[in-house]
Amino acid sequence: MASLLKCQGYLEKLSMAPSITDVARLAKVSVGTVSRVMNGETSVNADLRRRVLLESRRIGFVPKIAHTRLALMSSWSNSVMPVGYTSIMTSLITRFVMQRKLGVEIVDMDNLDTLYDSGIKAAIGIVFDDRIAALHEIPNLPVLTINHPMVNMGIHSLYTDHFEQGMSATKHLLEKGHRRIAFMADLSTEWGGCERRRGYEQAMKEAGLTVDPSWVRFSEEAPIYDILRRWVRDEATAILNFGERVGPEAIHVLQSVFNLQIGRDISTITLEELPFYQYLSPPQTVIRQPLEELARLAVDSAMELAGACGQGKASRKVLDIRLHGELVERDSVADLRGGKPQKRTTA
Repeated sequence: MASLLKCQGYLEKLSMAPSITDVARLAKVSVGTVSRVMNGETSVNADLRRRVLLESRRIGFVPKIAHTRLALMSSWSNSVMPVGYTSIMTSLITRFVMQRKLGVEIVDMDNLDTLYDSGIKAAIGIVFDDRIAALHEIPNLPVLTINHPMVNMGIHSLYTDHFEQGMSATKHLLEKGHRRIAFMADLSTEWGGCERRRGYEQAMKEAGLTVDPSWVRFSEEAPIYDILRRWVRDEATAILNFGERVGPEAIHVLQSVFNLQIGRDISTITLEELPFYQYLSPPQTVIRQPLEELARLAVDSAMELAGACGQGKASRKVLDIRLHGELVERDSVADLRGGKPQKRTTA
């Protein structure tokens, strides 16, 4: 009780804004120790650190220091597929940043002014938005994008080769005897969808097949049901379903509305190796991106660039890092060689 009264008496003498000196006096440590605690240095004894933080909270002291953080630029979350690209990349990047004992600031694309904060040492964009190019005007702020190359705008870029993905998936279908292959994606203006389409068309061309324009559709153009109904009517044997926002719906319509058995009556290859795709019936053949490697490289590169900026050695070379995806073969693709599907063991 006496200790509490002593503390209260002391607090009455404090100014409206408690200082680092006040914390040091109450915690019975030096100002330097308080400073090290507030800066997150690991050299301070755990019990001592706890005492300093307890007293700082008791008197309401908030250190006026710029905590080193990495900004993560995002803009949308998919309510249909909450565990999709955006949420996975956010989780992975946050994990790698925390391993470095740094903070993460989630920044919406409509609030980019947040990035003027000097405590933010670098920014990573996991969205498909050209507004990122405007961040050039912020001094000493390295900016990187993931899966939206902006090298031509001077922005460091890391991405999976989406053209290669389109080629790989289409060639897999061609090797299985498919010739009537349709292509679906989300947005006609989105870089990833355009690159996959280009890979699809190149693979078809190399196979001597002409692509009917009606067999390339984007979900922004028409309801998914209408697109699939026409393709089923026109006897498509396979669909490249490259869109996480439309993938589950397309699979549902094919199976539950049109009563088609995927892997026998029609074949599908899906965009990403999301956890639930392997548990569908049948398990989906997918294009797997190295998302963990992309996230790790982005964080490592961002902090290396930030360190160079801090030493006045900002890099003039724009990073252009391209990784490769992988086709994971399961049971959603029928083998038409020999004229009829052949049962295959799940990989």
